[in-house]
Amino acid sequence: MKIIRPIMRKEFIHILRDPRTLGIILFLPLFQLLMFGYALSLDINHIRTAIYDNDKTASSRRLAENFSSSGYFDVVARPNRNDFTQRLDSGKVKVAIVIPKGFEKKIDSDDKATVQVLVDGSDPNFARVGVAYSSMIISRFSTKVTTESLYRRGIVIRQGIPPIDAQVRVWYNPDLRSVNYIVPGLMALIMMTVTTINISVALVREKERGTLENLIISPVRSGQLIIGKIIPYVIIAFFEAALITGVGTLWFNVPMQGSLLLLFGCLVIYVTGTLGMGLLISAVTDSQQVASFGAFMATFLPAFLLSGFVFPISSMPWVLRLISYLVPARYFLVVIRGIFLKGVGAGVLWPDIVALIIFATLMVTLASLRLRRSLA
Repeated sequence: MKIIRPIMRKEFIHILRDPRTLGIILFLPLFQLLMFGYALSLDINHIRTAIYDNDKTASSRRLAENFSSSGYFDVVARPNRNDFTQRLDSGKVKVAIVIPKGFEKKIDSDDKATVQVLVDGSDPNFARVGVAYSSMIISRFSTKVTTESLYRRGIVIRQGIPPIDAQVRVWYNPDLRSVNYIVPGLMALIMMTVTTINISVALVREKERGTLENLIISPVRSGQLIIGKIIPYVIIAFFEAALITGVGTLWFNVPMQGSLLLLFGCLVIYVTGTLGMGLLISAVTDSQQVASFGAFMATFLPAFLLSGFVFPISSMPWVLRLISYLVPARYFLVVIRGIFLKGVGAGVLWPDIVALIIFATLMVTLASLRLRRSLA
């Protein structure tokens, strides 16, 4: 500790005197959390919709009202026949509902009435949701119309039909809020990006300023140098994790069901691995710009695309699924979402915790060996 403590003190002084590093540490995590927390949402509603009512009857108006009052569709126009296709082409609306002439007459005569739903498929997410929501609204309207028609004839549908009643209960996220899924995952993304970028420029800064020679002639070993440089960033990572947890639970109302002790214990393992990877990057580069760019490419893109943060890994091609096993954020996402939303413990999360331990050990070992070569 007599050797490690001065290295830690020197690293803290570098951080406090470097405005760029301070900005990344203090403001970037909060900015990313607020930006992704508000902008990145998987909830799709308020779909811009145009309704072309060619029947203009009470039944057609009731159907149109069902769409506008559902909360999923914003009826922004009721155009004529020649106008609604142009609105779809220009992207002003995503869904167009066409109610044909004779709609109410067919309903009253117990004939099969049709409604056309045109969906803009250029955005598959909007298209899938638009088709599902519109089909659900039309199905409910059809059931209600059929029930009313039978009631007018004196036929009352007894309770218990249909014979199968699905009792659906959503666990862990009953309101299906995407922010509950996104915000915990942001901790894995932010921790990996910020810590790796910060530590990646640490050793390169020594090279650029010519202070690496002082370390070479000193009795500092490569392992001691790594520990002395990693510990300050682990402390900073704890501060950032506490900030993200506080903002997530108090501002975004994300439930915290599990153990904070387990969360921060796993965070130490995860951050140790990401810091080791950052030191490895800094050991093989010669400028701070190259080191920070390489750290960004090695962390943000894999963590965002291949970890399951937004896109499910099971839907990826098998090659990308294999590559995803090399991304530590994949395992930490399982851990942090399990702790936040499910409240599970180490007995359930141990396979991912073991994977994080293996990753951290491997990164620190490789960084130590590469740094030993540099000092030699």
